[in-house]
Amino acid sequence: MSSPVSGVMPPSQALRTLLSGTGLRARIISTNAAALMADPTNTAAYTPDGAIALGPVSVKGSSESAWGPVQGFVAKRSATATKTDTSLIETPQTINVITAEEMERLKPKRLADALRYTPGVVSGVQPSTTYFDRIRIRGFYSINNIYQDGLQLTPSGTLAVAQVDPYFLERVEVLKGPASVLYGQNGSGGLINMVTKRPTGETFQSGRINIGAYNLYEGNVDVGGTLRDRHFAYRIEAIARKAGLKGDYGTPERFAVAPSLKWTPTQKTSLTVMVNLQIDPQGNSSGYLPSVGTILPNVNGRFRRYIYTCDRSYCDYNRKQASFGYDFHQKIIENLEFRQNTRLMYVDTNTHTLSPGSLLADQKTISRTAMYQTATTEGIEVDSSLAYRYALGPIHNSIVAGFDYRIFSSDNMTSQGTSAALNLDLNHPTYGNLTIPTLIKRSDNTLIQEQYGVYAQDQIAFRKWRLLAGLRQDLARTKTDNYLTNSDSTQKDHAFTGRVGLVYLFDFGLSPYVSYSTSFEPTSGTDYFNQAFKPSMGKQIEVGAKYQPKGLNSLFTASLFNLERTNVTTADNAHTCSAAPQLSDCGNFSVQTGKVRVRGVELEGKISLTNELNATIGYTYMDARVTRSNDGYQGNIPTDTPNNMVTSWLDYRFSSGAMKGLSIGGGARYMGRMFADGANAMRIPDYVLVDGMISYDFATVPSPWKHLKLTLSATNLADRKAIGGCLSSSYCDYVGRRTISGSIGMKF
Repeated sequence: MSSPVSGVMPPSQALRTLLSGTGLRARIISTNAAALMADPTNTAAYTPDGAIALGPVSVKGSSESAWGPVQGFVAKRSATATKTDTSLIETPQTINVITAEEMERLKPKRLADALRYTPGVVSGVQPSTTYFDRIRIRGFYSINNIYQDGLQLTPSGTLAVAQVDPYFLERVEVLKGPASVLYGQNGSGGLINMVTKRPTGETFQSGRINIGAYNLYEGNVDVGGTLRDRHFAYRIEAIARKAGLKGDYGTPERFAVAPSLKWTPTQKTSLTVMVNLQIDPQGNSSGYLPSVGTILPNVNGRFRRYIYTCDRSYCDYNRKQASFGYDFHQKIIENLEFRQNTRLMYVDTNTHTLSPGSLLADQKTISRTAMYQTATTEGIEVDSSLAYRYALGPIHNSIVAGFDYRIFSSDNMTSQGTSAALNLDLNHPTYGNLTIPTLIKRSDNTLIQEQYGVYAQDQIAFRKWRLLAGLRQDLARTKTDNYLTNSDSTQKDHAFTGRVGLVYLFDFGLSPYVSYSTSFEPTSGTDYFNQAFKPSMGKQIEVGAKYQPKGLNSLFTASLFNLERTNVTTADNAHTCSAAPQLSDCGNFSVQTGKVRVRGVELEGKISLTNELNATIGYTYMDARVTRSNDGYQGNIPTDTPNNMVTSWLDYRFSSGAMKGLSIGGGARYMGRMFADGANAMRIPDYVLVDGMISYDFATVPSPWKHLKLTLSATNLADRKAIGGCLSSSYCDYVGRRTISGSIGMKF
């Protein structure tokens, strides 16, 4: 072993430095060869038996953390599924991880864009609206399933939802299937956890300027370092963006800054404080078009892409959001640690919009409703837990037990009005000179959503077996104060959920597993008898295998799953006016006898070879069915759920030769056919989209520009005209058209 050598020096000097203290010396034989021999002047380096006695050698290394950066596309650890730093191959549930380096290739502007190449995730249903992320996981949609650093971002039921820019994220992790055992109320398909970039203890400065199609201008910076003998580490990230949307959609802007500070006074204590301040002013997007003319025939032909159904003289969207949180760890004794994760969130939103209504008889004119909406959400979340590790002979246990609490209060007000003067001819739209009718307040309420949860989990290791088991008890409360009717209502739900999974670790890297997990999600509303609806329940059985070949930086995952959601609302056929005309209050009521089942296969492979090759490939097959329904949909496929998905991305960096420093990459995304309505009468055709990138890193070329990196990226390279999804059976949305952008990055 020898000390490392770096710098520019003659070979002879480098050899002398390299062998210093080893008791050896080098003799140059030729221009590319040297002979090693004993150094007779260093007899102290020898022991009596003739062995070489080396001096102290200091080795500094780093390993992947579940909350830290990853080199390449292949993450090997995650905390999303277990709330502990656990190897992915020891976790008996599917987890897809999108690293910061993979996001660097994809250049996402929102969370949905970062998930374009993730199996089982449909993220392109709402491409024209940039301020919300409408994402389906294994056939199910729920805005309750978006998390940041293990805490729910913002709840559903309000306009004031937060959105985190992907530039601030270290990784995005998708946990497939029910996940209530550690998080409480959640959608059946799974959850998305965004892991924020944190201080690393390294000193660095980086920046980037992006210029792209549709008047995109963007700049961002990321700097980090240490203070006071490295007890304090800091990081400051900032982004400023302005971009014109397709057609006449407006010029959305974003200004955000995310400072963070980590304090480690001792090896037993750490506190990381994270702040995010963001303003999205002058936003404006509206792209849904009637289904008659997009996926259904229209006497006037198919509507062109990106017809602006709003009007810039009236429509806008403004959001201000701020968050403050901390992650605290305190080791009490050697194997016992207290942890607390907390965040305060504030979101203020207001918007003017012209909401599309019915398509008139000429099949080219739509009615519109003028709306003004304002909403504010305030909330706090606290997750406190104890983590304890102990061994009983060959059995090793890692126990996590905790209590979490969250409360969000949202004020919501909507005013609207309509008139024939707001009608819009989609084939020959004209804008400006609007006569806005008198807006009438239609809703004015305060929504309070509260959750208490107690959970316990044990990870047991016995030789090559890994057993994961957990239980949780939740109490959820939703209170609505309606200021229009001077009334209020309270709904309380409680649920007991759990999970169990088993993994076996083969020596050659294969880890087969089986798991069972459950979830619950409150359902608002009441039935005919004015009884509050029960929570919808989810359960999943999953069988799969993860393979991590020895000596190859890669991870392959294959899973078979059967996922069910029960207590789904469906028509109450016993109390309709046609079935029971004698009832004075007959009408459209619902009962919770519906059931949806999704069976499928998911395959994913991720490979990173040295610094040259990155690849990801995924395949999804889903057999989604409504298995019980009073609406006549039994046996049908749920909306916006494809039967097949295929994704593939490959990029290569040349490390030698004339093209040294050049990187090229590309990917393709296939989305199978879907349906826009529950009756399955309106088919959304399948489509393929192609993306690409090319970059050049000047670091490989000695020059004054060695800190620069140039990148050119494109999405939907072939400018494919396809329908990404439908908001309802009446309105659908095209996928984004071809977008090309270039960036200049600098890092020190």
